[in-house]
Amino acid sequence: MSGLPALVVWLAPLLLGSGLWAAAVGWPRRGCALATVFGGGWIVGALCCGLLMRALSATDLSAGLARVGVAALAIGSAGWAVAWWSRERSPLHGPVAAPLRGGHVVAILILLALAWRAWLFATDITSHPTLPWDAWAVWQAKAKMWVLADHASPYVSFGRWLLQPQVDVRTTSAWNYPELLPWTVTWFAVDSGWIEPWINLAWLGLWAALLAAHYGQWRALGVSPIHALAGVYLLASLPLLDAHVALGGYADLWVAALMSFAGHAWLRWRETGEHRQLLVLAGIVALLPMIKLEGAVWSIVLGVAVVFGILPRRMRSKRFLIGAAVAAFAIVLCVTLSVPWVAVARRYVQDSIVFDGGRVGPSLHALANALWGQWNWNLLWFALPAALFWRRAQWSRSTAVRRMFVLVAVPLLLIVGLFALTAAARYAQSYSAVNRLLLQLTPMLVSLLVLVLWLPADQPAEPGLPADAAA
Repeated sequence: MSGLPALVVWLAPLLLGSGLWAAAVGWPRRGCALATVFGGGWIVGALCCGLLMRALSATDLSAGLARVGVAALAIGSAGWAVAWWSRERSPLHGPVAAPLRGGHVVAILILLALAWRAWLFATDITSHPTLPWDAWAVWQAKAKMWVLADHASPYVSFGRWLLQPQVDVRTTSAWNYPELLPWTVTWFAVDSGWIEPWINLAWLGLWAALLAAHYGQWRALGVSPIHALAGVYLLASLPLLDAHVALGGYADLWVAALMSFAGHAWLRWRETGEHRQLLVLAGIVALLPMIKLEGAVWSIVLGVAVVFGILPRRMRSKRFLIGAAVAAFAIVLCVTLSVPWVAVARRYVQDSIVFDGGRVGPSLHALANALWGQWNWNLLWFALPAALFWRRAQWSRSTAVRRMFVLVAVPLLLIVGLFALTAAARYAQSYSAVNRLLLQLTPMLVSLLVLVLWLPADQPAEPGLPADAAA
């Protein structure tokens, strides 16, 4: 790896994604709004670079650095130009949390702790190859073959592969899994070839960008700077999240980041009337199914949440039926288009519902043990229920907290139903599947905890507030 190509690999996602994000939500006029634009933009930009690799360089990966780099420069610059042209000229207004005494000292200490943690991650990641079995067997297998062959051969089923011995196709056990993450990995290998420690540093970038974006989101909702930084450290120090960073290769942290960004975009649209946040939400809903199969389920959940939000008041009594109809339509559409997650879901549910208790009991026990009996989450699953009970009088009057609570509760109930009432119950007792699904909701859960504890109760959101007014 050399300096300039490596710089392009890391800066192209930042320019591309931040340009798209700024074009969607508007020109950021506060420093903390930049944290969201650059943090969320880097993650979205990295995934978009994967899409560009597939579109522009599938037959010649060695040309990907130049082609995708130029495309990212053009699209990102155009996005920033659109943001500048459409910037709002109205004065900033809205709730601004008062600074805490001694806040600068606390902030410096938190930032130093985060920097030290990032250094430990970097030294760990660069000291070993990809270790998780499903990372090198599933998520990086296609990317490795493409990089080594310098072109992308399609992956097909085993039977089809046997019938086409003369055709340049390949097969693997996960041949029908979404390919956006392998293409993103291919982008991070385009400057140096297949060097796994260097490629897996992308997960460190994902971690840093995730933290920056959440700081900006919490500030935009009215959380004070110190409390937002405390929430950032809480999120950054969760053991299972840290394991997914140090053992780069898993797809779940990418899904978690996008799910949280979409949740916050929905919340800011509902709370402050920022209609342009719906553009961010729409982009993320499109990306989620391209990363992992369950991303399609989360996209349906988010789509139903949007339908609830746009229904006129006279129809809100029927919104459950309308939401169910929208979800059913989305599922029928996925079945019609042969979306891969449908086949996997059918395999899980084909044994139907389990009512005998023989599998429900152990599954629920394993799920409870994953939440409260293991040390994957620090005290998150103890602190969140305690905070909800302790601050019940305050958060019950906050529409922001109530909306985030519902948006988190629905996916959690789906996970409980999946592992308690379907054939997937047998996977609950292995803990790995449970923990990875829970990780996909963890940033939103931490956000709920931050809002419950520190969202000012005397500063209600104002409709029509500019996108970065509270930053």
